[in-house]
Amino acid sequence: VSKSKEKMSYQAVPLGTADGPKAPKPTILTIQVEKLRLISYFGFWGFVAFSVIVSKITVFPYMSCVIDGVDKFGADCTDLKRVFGFNNICINWDYAPSVQLTGMVYPIFEYSFLLYILLDYCQIKNDMLNGIFPAQKAKLMKTMFWIKVVLVAWFRMIFICKVTDGPIIIGALEIPAVVAHTLGFWGLQWGLVLVAFENVLYLTYRKQGMWCFSPESTVKLAYLYLTLLASLTALKFIWSASIFASETSTPIIPNSVARYFDRGWMILAAVCPIFFALNGMKKDPPMVITIVNADVRK
Repeated sequence: VSKSKEKMSYQAVPLGTADGPKAPKPTILTIQVEKLRLISYFGFWGFVAFSVIVSKITVFPYMSCVIDGVDKFGADCTDLKRVFGFNNICINWDYAPSVQLTGMVYPIFEYSFLLYILLDYCQIKNDMLNGIFPAQKAKLMKTMFWIKVVLVAWFRMIFICKVTDGPIIIGALEIPAVVAHTLGFWGLQWGLVLVAFENVLYLTYRKQGMWCFSPESTVKLAYLYLTLLASLTALKFIWSASIFASETSTPIIPNSVARYFDRGWMILAAVCPIFFALNGMKKDPPMVITIVNADVRK
């Protein structure tokens, strides 16, 4: 991986010095890592928009229920509103055929975001080799890398464990469908916190300003962002877990308050990173990957 001399973040790698007509020719890939993150978040909002359109056409017009003797229709009849007291964007891919169709579009986000996690880790590892990032903290990032991959990959379980399914029986253990469905969301939420933690820690050592802020102010704002995101994630987790743990499904945090936690978390986790990616595309050097086969094929 190579970069310009002005921004020392990537190690120069020779493209090969073998002589002769059969010398292997390298494949050169130039990748802007933050652009990949931008693509993944556009993929996220793309599959959300797709699910909204599909659900409004094929799901909600055909949903009806009776609540306290009153006829209800559409989004008022969702399992999310019954269990948690309010709806969010998730209701758009909870029911057939939207869940199946959205599941076909979702991999655009999943694969691009997992690739971003991989290449972002490669940046950190290379900076560690060049003495820019501390080796001990790089070891922590290696452990976090695998945790993030698992948590983000398991988010796909929301399309497998549907809220309309029966309980999952594992021996003597019975897991309600809505709990199994929610586990996928919990994984993604904490996975995004780990991504933010890695970004903030990396930013501390790169000493790079964001937009109009100085490097010092950027680091302070980054830690404030991480604190808010982690706090809202913890509150969302405690709130939803308390509903499942309570025999009466009564949360320890009122639903009227939790819905604002949910909206605030969505802004921090799914909107703010778009601007972080735009800033990174503007200021970060591209990653250059050289691929050479060990032996010339016969």
